Amino acid sequence: MTYKLIALDMDDTLLTSQKTISDKNKEMIQKALSKGIKVVLCSGRTHNAVVDYAEELGIKGVDQYMITNGGAIIENLEGKIIYQRMMSNDFYRQFVHFIKENNLHYNVVDNQGNTYTSQSDWFDKYTIMQAYENDNGLFVREPDDLPDNFEITKAIINGDEKKLDDITPMVNEKFAKDYFVVRTGVGFLEIFPKDVNKGNAVKILAKDLNFDLSEVMAMGDRDNDIPMLKIVGKGIAMENAMPQVKTAADFVTADNNHSGVGLAIEKFAL
Repeated sequence: MTYKLIALDMDDTLLTSQKTISDKNKEMIQKALSKGIKVVLCSGRTHNAVVDYAEELGIKGVDQYMITNGGAIIENLEGKIIYQRMMSNDFYRQFVHFIKENNLHYNVVDNQGNTYTSQSDWFDKYTIMQAYENDNGLFVREPDDLPDNFEITKAIINGDEKKLDDITPMVNEKFAKDYFVVRTGVGFLEIFPKDVNKGNAVKILAKDLNFDLSEVMAMGDRDNDIPMLKIVGKGIAMENAMPQVKTAADFVTADNNHSGVGLAIEKFAL
């Protein structure tokens, strides 16, 4: 099978535990690009937290793309947004009310990658980590401080793994009927519009490029990667992936610290 597009999750998939890209991964991605295959970084991260890695890999120009904010935004490497799905200030207010009622920690992100949270006695380390990664500062605001038409790409509840394990059923009960609720990484329980996920974004981009989904390969390691692994021609899980991700995949490659992405590209796409 000839693949025309490779969608890559970043954290714990493309990136090592030290948040670097291995030489093998770089080599195979650059070979894929040289063959005309589109390599699309597909991440829960925002623009600023993805674009430097794309540049490092040589992914650039108006005809190369990245999927950010968990599938809420598709843009080309010139910064032109070709798809965007947001959540309203009404939802934002409802979410913050829920957070305060349950004494939780959170942040929300707008389509410019700005990170917002409310005044608190202390900020959870994962909230600070999100703001640092987004590289646009942390704004301490209440929803009422922001315009009525203010919109967000996603809402994130932060906490250690045990805390998130404990509250996930409650969060699902509150939001999962109308929104997509998913654990995206250690310390992050995220809420998106119901139809926003990486799989839907890959589907939209493939259609825009006139590619059949059978011509798409995708790789990932966590629950938020499952929608794209299940719809593409070749869904690949990392050896370090969660068990349910491996079950959803067609193939399991090496882990993120042993160039699993590069090995899979070499095996299936080159």
